Amino acid sequence: MEDEGRRSSAGKQGEETSKYFQEALADFMHDAASGDAIRHLCDLGYTTDAIMRQLTFPTPRERVEKTVYRHLTERGILLETLPENAREISTEGLQEKELWVLLQKQIARNGEEHLYVSCPFGTIRRDREARLQKMFAPLTGREREYLTGIPWKPAVMYHRLNSRMLEISVSLALYSDADIRFYLCG
Repeated sequence: MEDEGRRSSAGKQGEETSKYFQEALADFMHDAASGDAIRHLCDLGYTTDAIMRQLTFPTPRERVEKTVYRHLTERGILLETLPENAREISTEGLQEKELWVLLQKQIARNGEEHLYVSCPFGTIRRDREARLQKMFAPLTGREREYLTGIPWKPAVMYHRLNSRMLEISVSLALYSDADIRFYLCG
């Protein structure tokens, strides 16, 4: 009996090790076949859907999303938490033009790498798809495509306030029920 228990335990451990190596091999093959292309297209501003259309090697959407997400986090474009020195930029009561001017001045003064916008999309996505679609209603199709192509964590995340997110976040802050906040880090 004791011998059978050891064999069963060793068998499970062997299966786990085998699964780990299979996943590592699959990740390596994916990276070799399409990882560089995905990262390059992401840097050029392609959405996940547009990247999927460009790939010559068949790659599951989940893998493309995972690669895009990892690339954005490694480059500091997406943050799971803000740095301790982050402070919120007051935007209360501003009209569209005033908000644009304020944020563009902040970018010019501090650089986009020090400005982030809150992204509560992961908290809603798993909860109520209809609410997310209503929130994204003021956006263009391409802007919606960009946001839905990121596998957001189920918490508020932060996206660098680059030119794409400046447009998206101003629209969401003014014309949706999204709780959009802007932060200066540094």
